[in-house]
Amino acid sequence: MYQTVFLTALLAALCGPAWAINKCTGADGKVVFQDAPCSGKGEVLRVRPGSGHEPVPQVAQSPAADVPAKPRTEAQRIEALIAASQGKRRLQELEVRLVPDAQGAIDAHRAQCDGQMKALQVKKYSASNNLAGATWEGSISGEMTAIATRCDTRNRELKDDYDALRKECQAAGGCK
Repeated sequence: MYQTVFLTALLAALCGPAWAINKCTGADGKVVFQDAPCSGKGEVLRVRPGSGHEPVPQVAQSPAADVPAKPRTEAQRIEALIAASQGKRRLQELEVRLVPDAQGAIDAHRAQCDGQMKALQVKKYSASNNLAGATWEGSISGEMTAIATRCDTRNRELKDDYDALRKECQAAGGCK
C-alpha cells in the first residue's frame, strides 16, 4: 500500500506541471480543450503565465562546450552584452585600482607599525637604570605588545581583503 502511494507521488513529482493544452476537433466538428493528446484532428496550444512571459528553459551544455548558448531574443542579447561589459569593467577595476590599492594599504600599514615600534624602542633605550626607569621600560614593553597585537590583527584583515580581491581577479581571467 505505502509503496504504491510512494511510487505514485514520485511519478507525479517527476512529471512536472502539465502546461500543454490540446485543442481537439471531433468528427462532428465540435471543439474540445483537454490536457490529453487528441485522438483525431487537433493542435497543441502553448500556455503562458499571467505575466505574459514564458520562463526561459535552461539549455544544458556539455562541460566541453566553450561557446555560450545564443540568446533567444534581442533583450537577452543586450543583457548578455551588458553582462560582458560589466565583467570587463570589473576586471579592469580590479587590475588597475583595487588589487594595487589593497597591496598599498598592506605596505602603508606595515610602515606605520614599524614606525610606532621604532619610536617606542628609542624611548625604551632612554630609560634610566633605576626603579623608575625599569617601571617606565615595563610600561613601554606593554605598549609595544599592544601595538604588535593590533598591527598583526589589522595586517591579517588587510591580507584577507587582498587575497579575496586577487582571487576574484584571477577568476575573471586577470591578475596573472
